[in-house]
Amino acid sequence: MLVKPIWLFFIDRQVQLLVGYQEYGRYFAILNLSYVLFFLSDIGISNMLNQRMANHLPLNLMQLLRIKVVLLVIYFIVFSFIGWLTKISQWDILFYVIAIQALTSLLIFFRNVITGNQYFGTDAWVSVMDKSLMIALCGSILYTSFFGGMSLLLFLRVQALCTLIAVLVSFLFIVRKRLVTVSGNENIETILKFVTPFAVITLLMSVHYRLDGFLLERIHLNGPMEAGIYASAYRLLDASNMVGYLASSFLVAFVARNLKEKDSLQDAIFNTRHLLMFCSLGVVSFVIMFAPWIEHALYHTDRDYNCRVIQLCMASYPAYCLVHIYGSVLTGSARFREFIYILIVSVLLNIILNIVFIPRMGALGCCLAALASQYFCGVAVMIATNRSLQISYQAKSIAIYLSFAALLILFFYLTRNAINVWIILSIAAVGSLFVLTTQLTFFKKYFISLR
Repeated sequence: MLVKPIWLFFIDRQVQLLVGYQEYGRYFAILNLSYVLFFLSDIGISNMLNQRMANHLPLNLMQLLRIKVVLLVIYFIVFSFIGWLTKISQWDILFYVIAIQALTSLLIFFRNVITGNQYFGTDAWVSVMDKSLMIALCGSILYTSFFGGMSLLLFLRVQALCTLIAVLVSFLFIVRKRLVTVSGNENIETILKFVTPFAVITLLMSVHYRLDGFLLERIHLNGPMEAGIYASAYRLLDASNMVGYLASSFLVAFVARNLKEKDSLQDAIFNTRHLLMFCSLGVVSFVIMFAPWIEHALYHTDRDYNCRVIQLCMASYPAYCLVHIYGSVLTGSARFREFIYILIVSVLLNIILNIVFIPRMGALGCCLAALASQYFCGVAVMIATNRSLQISYQAKSIAIYLSFAALLILFFYLTRNAINVWIILSIAAVGSLFVLTTQLTFFKKYFISLR
């Protein structure tokens, strides 16, 4: 919650301002393609590893590590081939991105070994080690004059070095604690049967979330600049989504363990929905009314086009939250087929709309495509979850969400020229926290209940 926003806004953003929108846009496109193909580097093996170790099931870690290395080679070959096929010219950037993502995949693998053996404290430190080192090193280069200037390639080299250090530290911990197991070879068919649903879901969600940035840079006449503008807006969405990612991680495990306890399941789903909806609607309401202030504060420009991109990009945030919540419930309850079908339709809708909108509208086209496909996906997974598990829609709470958003927008509109923005933001945050507090069990009887 702390490290990633610092990385995004104080390091990554500063690099974009230094190297320029066009150069950063080219990097952003390659980075997005790396996320789309990232499933090839793991195909769900890390999830299986964590689950098997947590349940003390026999596992040949060395066999899985060998499979992991083969997958990384496949990832490198496929990524390079697509780069050649799409005529990417920045091969130095591409190879550094491949190296960083390959190391990240290994880090995730080793972290799952650590968490599977219940070393949660160690995993917490390892999980932030690479970004913390990057913040320290990149921050020294960016904000002091002792190390010379920052370039995009230096930025990538520092990332690769810091990720490598985190990989080595996690590997040495595993060796020191003797966590490497070699108890029999797992049948390859069994492994594939287990990991295939996770691999397909990971691929489809990566395509849905990340392909637009690559398409934008490739098919628009001024693609690198448009991709840079889109990256500046997507950074806000990425930082905001941290809450959703954490909630989804909790929900998958909780649903899997409490599937038969309907009351506990409903409470967890609704409480998570209340939290994420109030958070996302509050953020979106603020961005809609204060996009010019945000653009000037972060990127030191007043371009109306950039402001509209930020507004439309962030408008899809509540839809992302719905997918986090109900997609996690479908995954935790092993309703893979329904989730995969919804994702396929959402991805097709997103790609078609991007191909239609991008040539004429640039980054705005990506935002419109995301709005349509993400809200379709969010509503569809909510309907599928409620039908599969017989969970109520709670229409009353939905009406309260919309009223809350309308009141916030009205408040921001009436005060935006009368009070300092930071004071307005503080008042809105306190008000939102108060509304959430009223839904605690002790206070609910004194206020309006969301359900």
